[in-house]
Amino acid sequence: MLRKQRLLYLTANRLTAHSLSRGRLVVDAAFERNDTGLAAFAAYLAGSRKLYYLVVDVVEEDYHQETIPFLGRKDRRQLLARKLGQRYRDTSLTLSLSLGYEQGERRNEKVLYASFSNTQQFQPWLAALEQSEVRLVGIYSTALLAPPLVKGAGVKAPRCLLVSVQQTGLRQSYVEDGNIRFSRIGRVNLEDAAGVAAACASESARLQQYLVTMRMLPAANTPIDVMVLAAGQYHAALAEACRSTEVLKFHVVNADTQCRTAGLKRFPADAPCDALFLHAAATATPAQQFGQDQHRHHYQLWQIGNGLYGAGMAVLASGLLYAGAQLFDVYNLRQQIQSDKSRFDAVSAEYARVTATFPKTPTSTENLKTTIRQYLTLQAQTASPAYLFAQISKTLAGFDQVEIEHIEWHIGKPPQERGAKGAASRAAAPAPAAAGAPAAAGAADLGYELAVVSARVAGARRADMRSVTDMTNQFIAALKKIPRLEIIGVDMPFDITAEDTLKGDIGSERAIAQDARFSVTIGRKLGG
Repeated sequence: MLRKQRLLYLTANRLTAHSLSRGRLVVDAAFERNDTGLAAFAAYLAGSRKLYYLVVDVVEEDYHQETIPFLGRKDRRQLLARKLGQRYRDTSLTLSLSLGYEQGERRNEKVLYASFSNTQQFQPWLAALEQSEVRLVGIYSTALLAPPLVKGAGVKAPRCLLVSVQQTGLRQSYVEDGNIRFSRIGRVNLEDAAGVAAACASESARLQQYLVTMRMLPAANTPIDVMVLAAGQYHAALAEACRSTEVLKFHVVNADTQCRTAGLKRFPADAPCDALFLHAAATATPAQQFGQDQHRHHYQLWQIGNGLYGAGMAVLASGLLYAGAQLFDVYNLRQQIQSDKSRFDAVSAEYARVTATFPKTPTSTENLKTTIRQYLTLQAQTASPAYLFAQISKTLAGFDQVEIEHIEWHIGKPPQERGAKGAASRAAAPAPAAAGAPAAAGAADLGYELAVVSARVAGARRADMRSVTDMTNQFIAALKKIPRLEIIGVDMPFDITAEDTLKGDIGSERAIAQDARFSVTIGRKLGG
């Protein structure tokens, strides 16, 4: 319960200010409806930053029920405003309360219109509240507070008539399905307990007939629970006068006891019923109230400020949680680093212990590592002619006319590529050598195993120069298809370019057989 709550109880002639704190309802001051009382009320409100609830208990009330079609939110709001304007000349203190929807295809809504018919009596008090910039939560009639009182007393009947003996008189409020439907005040002499009890019984029966006439009850014999709420001095008289019938079932409730049950440890002894209504306004505040935006302006600003403050606190809390999570992660990371360092130290110590048992070597560990790396490099560069010879042999199986005269195998850098026989004199020229040097150097990083194959085409004749050339090209093409082999250089049988001159006796068989010889340099990169 909030400590900054102030409850204002307004009747026809006076306004009483109460403070509610920790279950104690205390009367702060009472103000008469005159200039002196209004001035004292303004002084009472000066500089206050507390929350105020205004509870009104006057005779000038009007309740009217009507059915409207099912509408959207915007259209419904406009229709209700128009209906209130049509029914009441002054709509400054009115409200529309939904009573639920009718069962059917159209789903018509039942709405209760309520208003104070004489709003002039409120204006001086409301002006003082506005001038003091009071945070007014809302304006509530005692009728609006009847449903929470019925619920708090434990009466669970769907239809209940609450009869309360208050300072203003005998208040009768009809509650159906948790909603107020009708309320009125009857004048009684509070000094005459028997008269008050008789009035409770008779007015309850009369109001039941009125509800039947207004069709608020489905039938004349519809039973109603009647909750009679009065101070302890009326209890005996009420129990005697209020006898239950087939229609009315009376429940006499001691208001003093009910105040303590509701949590009020202290309350005005002369007005326990009024204290219950005030307590309900602060602890079971209804969603609907009579105040308009101009009456609750400062309270709404306070709500906005609290919302912004709450949002800021939520952002701050989120930031603190995030920072805490990050700090926790940093802590865990540091623990992990420390743990890894400890394990590394342990492994290093174990390694040192194990290596201390090794026999001493004539050199350092680094020198051994370097030696192993060099050994692996030499092993990668070491090769045997078996692979090249095997591949050449497989290729020769498909060329019967090609005869191998000799094969030179060695490891080293590949020679510069040469063309036909006539290009041999140009191999030492600067331009081709410069162009081919980078490629040779790049290709010989690990070295090559090279095989220079010297062969001839057997059975060549004078008219077979073209077929000799074709046979040679096919043989070289077959060698190129072998994986991991490269053709480094080729010497063709005949050089028939325009830059060279044919020499020798090409007409003789001996010359043709000599020219049918060719050579091809095959390479395989080591480590490839």
